[in-house]
Amino acid sequence: MISDYVYHRILISRGNIISRGRSLYKREGLWSLIRTSFLFFKEICLTIFPNYIQYCHHKIFNSSQNFEFDGKRYNYFFHPYCTTWRNERTVAVPIIWEIIKGYEGQSRNVLEIGNMLSYYFKVNHDIVDKYEIMDGVINEDIVDFRPSKKYDLIVSILTLVEVGVSEYPKDPSKIIRTVENLRTFLSPGGQIVVVMGLGFNPQFDKSLENKKIQFTTQGYLKHIEGFKWKEDSWENVKDVKYDKSIPTARGLIIGRIERTKEKNDG
Repeated sequence: MISDYVYHRILISRGNIISRGRSLYKREGLWSLIRTSFLFFKEICLTIFPNYIQYCHHKIFNSSQNFEFDGKRYNYFFHPYCTTWRNERTVAVPIIWEIIKGYEGQSRNVLEIGNMLSYYFKVNHDIVDKYEIMDGVINEDIVDFRPSKKYDLIVSILTLVEVGVSEYPKDPSKIIRTVENLRTFLSPGGQIVVVMGLGFNPQFDKSLENKKIQFTTQGYLKHIEGFKWKEDSWENVKDVKYDKSIPTARGLIIGRIERTKEKNDG
């Protein structure tokens, strides 16, 4: 994994390495550019290059490997950014991306909470991310977001579970208010689909237990070994511990909230 220092100062910027370095120089000066460049090239040798070798191995030998969820089969997703084969992105990304592709070319409004998919695909949907300052990303707190339009599809990959616990001041109950806010700008007949890691946010896990957060439908995936996951039950994933050493969840919930299209909605 790339260090936070390098990620936030160079890799979070769009464009080639020269434009990223120029942007850093303008923001923080020559010394910061020299220091970050040294760390960046150090990580090329010790982290990036070894990770790329692993990525090539998975693409060559494991590209046909797949997993089943909700009656469908998906190929595991391998990508060098965030070494997806080491964490829950290897299953979370293909599930959500397959759903989004079903909305392409239909002139329907799609919103992503947390900027993730743009690192892997060319996207055309709206993105809300409080912290990532990039072109095309709306920098607002999702609990306060008030869009001027309704959305037919709202998705989030591994982001909502961090709301209220990965920021300061901490507000563990914020995730409940966030889910309720998302419901308000869902169009009739629309749906919210989220993938959330278990064991990271105790308040979220407790909210599932006591039904304070309810999905229309929900399913679960549990990590087996390596990059492999399997569909499982709530009883078998609810107590799975979050692996902070990687970091990654070892149990996932894929929740869906649907808004029924009423007769008077047309």
